[in-house]
Amino acid sequence: MSITVLTASATEWARAHPAMFFDRGEVTAQSIVGQLLDGARILGAASAEALSIGQWQIVGADEDWFLNARLPIPEDFRFTRLIDFPEQGQNCVRPEFLVAAFAQDVIIKVAHSQPIILGTVSATDEIHAMLEHKNSWRRVVAFRGINKV
Repeated sequence: MSITVLTASATEWARAHPAMFFDRGEVTAQSIVGQLLDGARILGAASAEALSIGQWQIVGADEDWFLNARLPIPEDFRFTRLIDFPEQGQNCVRPEFLVAAFAQDVIIKVAHSQPIILGTVSATDEIHAMLEHKNSWRRVVAFRGINKV
């Protein structure tokens, strides 16, 4: 038996192996949104909903589903490894990891805090106004663009 040591980052590895995470190995914004909604609801966010604003895909809820997970994700949303999602089942990964791996631009927001922004999002981008408008949401994950290998 041999052990393979990965030299790529976890997100690079995921982009090189999309069939491990998506039906038919096809990465789409809709498939990521579906996984985010399922994950949020599994973790107790009964109010989880999805919206599209221009190129942005947004999942938000009145409950902060991140707090209910057995295994936390990095606070800065920079994943150095896969994060298991045992609440969903064996061999499942947190859907937020997929956002970090496959989305070009990402905004993570917790109520009454400054958002975490990954990628290139301008201060005048339309997403900021939408996030202010939906101020009842305790947690928001928004993304646009898909990175592929």
